[in-house]
Amino acid sequence: MLALDISVLIAAIVNALAHESAHGIVARHLGGHWLGLRWRSGRLSTAIDMTGLNVKAHRQIAMAGVLVDLAMALVSSLLWFRYGLSWAKGPVIWTSVSLLINGCPLIPHSDGWQIVFGGRRLANPKG
Repeated sequence: MLALDISVLIAAIVNALAHESAHGIVARHLGGHWLGLRWRSGRLSTAIDMTGLNVKAHRQIAMAGVLVDLAMALVSSLLWFRYGLSWAKGPVIWTSVSLLINGCPLIPHSDGWQIVFGGRRLANPKG
């Protein structure tokens, strides 16, 4: 059980860093400026200055994170199901949940939300 716990912890750290790095790399390529990693509301996020970027660029930046999650889920699934590596069960679970949460367009400001709505924000009544 300890091996599963450690594999999930390692998968969570690697997945979060790879996911957020993908946002930074694509943003930099499209003309955005990476401002760093932030810890907000119990989750890691990337701070990117996207001033002047169009809606298509916002969608591409969001898609980068979802594609990294998908790739990591596929690789860990391959390790577990094809090669029978039992320690890969934790990463399969973690990356699948991460992909479902990050790619869900029903969660405001998630990557799925950004892909569907293209960087448009909810109305902020506070101004």
